[in-house]
Amino acid sequence: MKEPIRIDLLEKYIKGDCTEAEIALVKQWYFSFEQENDHVSDLSPAEEKQLEENIYFSIISNLNLVNLPATEEQPKVRPLRKWYAAAAAAAVVFALSAVGVLYTQKAKDQHLVATTISDVHLFNVANNTGHIYKVTLPDSSAVWLSPSAKISYPNAFAANSRMVSISGECFFEVTKNPQRPFIISSRSIVTKVWGTSFLVRDNEQSNVADVSVLTGKVSVSAKGSAITTRLTKNEVMIYPHQKAVYLNDKHTLTAQAVEEKSTVKQYQRTRLVFDNKPLRDIIPVLDSSFNVNIKVASEKLNHYILNADFEGFNLPDVLDALKKSLNVDYAIVNNHIELK
Repeated sequence: MKEPIRIDLLEKYIKGDCTEAEIALVKQWYFSFEQENDHVSDLSPAEEKQLEENIYFSIISNLNLVNLPATEEQPKVRPLRKWYAAAAAAAVVFALSAVGVLYTQKAKDQHLVATTISDVHLFNVANNTGHIYKVTLPDSSAVWLSPSAKISYPNAFAANSRMVSISGECFFEVTKNPQRPFIISSRSIVTKVWGTSFLVRDNEQSNVADVSVLTGKVSVSAKGSAITTRLTKNEVMIYPHQKAVYLNDKHTLTAQAVEEKSTVKQYQRTRLVFDNKPLRDIIPVLDSSFNVNIKVASEKLNHYILNADFEGFNLPDVLDALKKSLNVDYAIVNNHIELK
């Protein structure tokens, strides 16, 4: 490995405070890894992307930086293989332990991966089930992951911000803390939280990314510029019953009204009371309340009897209650929910 560069110089460079001579020194150090053995040549593109996210979040968490300046003085983005080698060298400078991906136990209903740099642990949760999976973040915020959705977050947020990264469809109920803005990075957009509950959908398979607000307010911007905790002129602010829609092919970001049958209604908290009702009478109420289409895998389930008061429940809460009280499982198949 090359001789490490001074920590204070790298910090100045990241903050954009370097002189011309110092910038040249950093670039010389950076490009010295051109021929360095990268140790990641065997990684798949997906693994490369994940490792890059892990390194990024870990370094940001250790430096306690959020506002990263976008300047022309920064080297062009390099392929991960060479960038990884440089980041590994930087890790030595910051007296951090070696960067690596540590695979933990694979449970039936979740897959967790932890990346460790010093005292910062990056957790990656992927919902590989047909259920909606709930994750509680370090600040007590809650996130519901739809099937195939993923989230990455540190075990402890930075002092001046709370940053997470997602893929797929995730609904957030964020704990308010004006001094520590909550920022969500996904494939093509950045979402900043100025309120409480909202739905984010952004994945590799879709040309469209959108954010729908249930309560409070959020701002959305196209990815690519510097991430800052402040509201900028390029962001779209949206409120309840509104959504921000970003088209990847046209690079356009607009605010629109939320459709009546939007998925976000599934997370609206309500009160439903069932007094010894059979499941066949309960399903139409759930369909109407949450704008969903629930089916049963067998006719006998229709005769199950439920006595319950669902105070302040959203749809995932109700489905979990059905699982526990009636021993009824469920799976999200295409655009409907199947009880079995």
